[in-house]
Amino acid sequence: MIGLLEMRRRKFQFGLIAMIVMLISYLVLMINGLGVGLNVLAGSALRNFNADAIAYSERAGLSVIRSEMSQESVDRALSAPGVTAAAPLGYVAANYSDSRGKIRSAAFLGYDPGTIGEPRVTSGRALTAGDGNGLLADRSFLKAAGLDVGDTVEIGLRLGVRTFTIVGEINEGAFFFQPAVYILRDTWRDLKYGDMPAAEQPAASIVLLKGKGVTGKFDDYEAVNKETAFANIEGVSGQQSTVTSLRAFGYVIGALVIGVFFYVLTLQKISQIGVLKALGASSFYLFRQVLAQVVAVLAIGLAVSLPLAWATERALQRLPESVPIAFTNGTFVTTSALLFVTGLGGALFSGRQVARVDPIIALGQQQ
Repeated sequence: MIGLLEMRRRKFQFGLIAMIVMLISYLVLMINGLGVGLNVLAGSALRNFNADAIAYSERAGLSVIRSEMSQESVDRALSAPGVTAAAPLGYVAANYSDSRGKIRSAAFLGYDPGTIGEPRVTSGRALTAGDGNGLLADRSFLKAAGLDVGDTVEIGLRLGVRTFTIVGEINEGAFFFQPAVYILRDTWRDLKYGDMPAAEQPAASIVLLKGKGVTGKFDDYEAVNKETAFANIEGVSGQQSTVTSLRAFGYVIGALVIGVFFYVLTLQKISQIGVLKALGASSFYLFRQVLAQVVAVLAIGLAVSLPLAWATERALQRLPESVPIAFTNGTFVTTSALLFVTGLGGALFSGRQVARVDPIIALGQQQ
């Protein structure tokens, strides 16, 4: 094809265009990766719950922070029609000191052993009823704190400090942009409510539910599926709107840059296009050559940007302070497809110009 032959003869010019496309696609990929990473940091632990639905107190507005359920409410949720398994779960954010003495925050989740609220231990052992000062730490917690299974960690809440022993490692992710830490529910109640009389203490923040038809509004609690629960995490909706806007701007800018580059190239070749048309080449044939060049440039740009983005993620994950970035196969496929579509859309400017070239006028300009 004459379009690809032209690229071979003008390597430097088309190489610069391919580099610009690569940088734009790399930028869009990194924005998408940051969006996925922030979602993981916001509530991957919630998505990893072994549950079909999550029950909140009726006045919480689907907020784990504000949700406090009495024992009576927990019992109603546990025995609701359609529920095949359930588990109360408590939440509190608390500070801890890492191995370097730096104060950090973690999401402490209180659960009952042997229920669906119990996380899977990947290293060490699970908590037992006698582990009042034991905890299960997510691997992100251990990395950030510089600690390991068997170490002790000081937890600060209110005006007190309490020492816990890390008995096991888990891989449940993060909750409210904090690493997840699991403790016994009785320990959670003591940690959060302190000297409050036991009869006045809430029994749980939320209840995990499994079964069909368990969502809806009930007498004193409201149950929703996990996706709805995730969307109601404080800050998630605003964060997703920002990332979506940046992603859309990236696609639009990519289409405009590709469109402008090839439009300028087309203007520079008006006389050659006129000669080809005079020799019998159709506008559609010539536009196909432009499309072939656009596809080739996009393919080269993505062929470089995809592995570069993947390598950047791996490098950032090795930093002491991890950057919230993550990629999935869907991220790469979706981004590549949309960049191709928007890039081809930008090439339509050139197609319009090709169709408007009059061979007689073009040949006259050449003279």
